[in-house]
Amino acid sequence: MGGRLALVRATHLLDYIAVLRDAGAPVDRDLARSRLPPRIEETPDLYVSVPIVLEWVARTGHDFHPMELGLLGAQKASLASLRPAHQTAIMAAQTGLKRLEAVIAIARFEDSALDVSIRQEGDDMRVACAMADFGQHRFLCLAEWLNVQGVISVIRSVLGSAWCPSEICFVSPMCVPPAVQAAFPNTRIMVGQPNTSVVVSRAELARSTCNPLTSESGVPAALASLDVEDGQSAWEFIGLMRMMIQPYLNDGRIDISIAAEIAGISARTLQRRLKMSGSTYSQILQEARFALARTRLEDPGMKVTDVAMMVGYDSPQHFTRAFRRFTGVTPSQYRDQRIAEASETDQAVA
Repeated sequence: MGGRLALVRATHLLDYIAVLRDAGAPVDRDLARSRLPPRIEETPDLYVSVPIVLEWVARTGHDFHPMELGLLGAQKASLASLRPAHQTAIMAAQTGLKRLEAVIAIARFEDSALDVSIRQEGDDMRVACAMADFGQHRFLCLAEWLNVQGVISVIRSVLGSAWCPSEICFVSPMCVPPAVQAAFPNTRIMVGQPNTSVVVSRAELARSTCNPLTSESGVPAALASLDVEDGQSAWEFIGLMRMMIQPYLNDGRIDISIAAEIAGISARTLQRRLKMSGSTYSQILQEARFALARTRLEDPGMKVTDVAMMVGYDSPQHFTRAFRRFTGVTPSQYRDQRIAEASETDQAVA
């Protein structure tokens, strides 16, 4: 171990505790004998030592192959394990890429040893989850599985629960048991790799998220309780603000005082509510512009230059840079992808 203090929120340990309880493992006895807090299930927001967690889970679940135990723990995990504010930051983002960027921003608050990064590899993006100073830990796969599942959960929040990555890599050299391969039959699973990572296509990350106000799948149940004010949840307030601003973008930038007047509240109250929702007016404005641009780009009769002007950018170059920050692709590439997807859908229907 190096110099970084490795702590993880106890709620992530609870996923493993649930698996072990279901399997009949002596959880209470082993907790009492461990260096973990014996009543850890009552304090999910406290932080515990990652090395102690890994050793305890492996010892208490010794009847399982570590990779299989990791899979079972991952299957229990969900975005609901994150802090409410972190859930909001992820679910309010408008593309798969932006949701993963939100994960990068909050990862250290959930696990102090975790570094998440994204790099392009041709038509794919590799999402890497590095555990600082843990490369040689014999039970590293237990932490790796939760990190992998975190990435998969975020991408599935955009692409649907059936999505699976084309490749998953583990630093742990442990062999892949049949149960793991059966859970990801069409995924190449590699062990003994330099980094823990998940591969997803750029086109998939460029997909826009469903409007949380109209999505049939809705949002995680935990988000529904994130009241900001007047019974409105954080994600709902952000979504409504975006929708309210969009019609005014054709006339140029709408400043916060005008937005507040339209909303029927003071600018100070608007700033406060956005802060409570984990956002800012500048961020909401950029997101509203992107949402409008995305809709306009789906019209093949509109030129990209015209779309840029329509949503308030002073040049196509500025628009392209801003759009790429949201999706990872240029406006033209996004339009081509949408046309290709529509063509595939038409062929499937025919």
